[in-house]
Amino acid sequence: MAFAATDTNSSTPKLTPQEKAVNKDFSKVSADGADAFMDLTLTRFAIFDGRIDAAKKYIDKAEKALSKAKADETRFMKDEASLNTTKNKPTPNSGATTAPTADQQNSSNNTMVEWLPVDASITIDEDFTANPDKKAAVADANKSLSNGDRTNAIEKLKLSGVKIDVVVLALPLKDTIAKVQQAANMINDGKYYEATQVIKQVQDGVRSDVMDFNGKPVNGAQKGASRED
Repeated sequence: MAFAATDTNSSTPKLTPQEKAVNKDFSKVSADGADAFMDLTLTRFAIFDGRIDAAKKYIDKAEKALSKAKADETRFMKDEASLNTTKNKPTPNSGATTAPTADQQNSSNNTMVEWLPVDASITIDEDFTANPDKKAAVADANKSLSNGDRTNAIEKLKLSGVKIDVVVLALPLKDTIAKVQQAANMINDGKYYEATQVIKQVQDGVRSDVMDFNGKPVNGAQKGASRED
């Protein structure tokens, strides 16, 4: 994966002790959460293709992975208002009965929600092409990354002064578990298309947490993780 440039700003967040502990490894992703998220996509594809047995298998795998993720060390607590929404908006129920969950109700009151990180990426938040030294550092970092040495790649960028951002994608854990269980029940009841709508709501519930490598949040409202190197 090559590094890409983005344009960002920063401010200073205030973190809970749990967030500080989790964010020592600021780009850590829940393996179970990532697996569950992929299985949900495979569930929708299977329903689209009319492979109902496969859909039941994938949604069952997603439920089991999320159940394990309830004890995952990557979980963190944060107010939803401090996280960025993705570009996609939740899909209407289309008849599916999805009452607001505890997570949704709590987030509307600016209370803390438990999040599960399911994906992460690294970008560069400046145009390095006009600086020969930084351009060379990025090329060198890409070589390290091609050899599977992410730590060395990041260190090269850091030493050269290249500004690095980390984007973590997370799902509200309790809300996600409730919706996936609902989708599984719908599939078992033969409500296949209704189930895909609920799964789409889960996928559209992804929020992003963006921070620079030194722990400063990006774009004002986006809070980040304060790094302790």
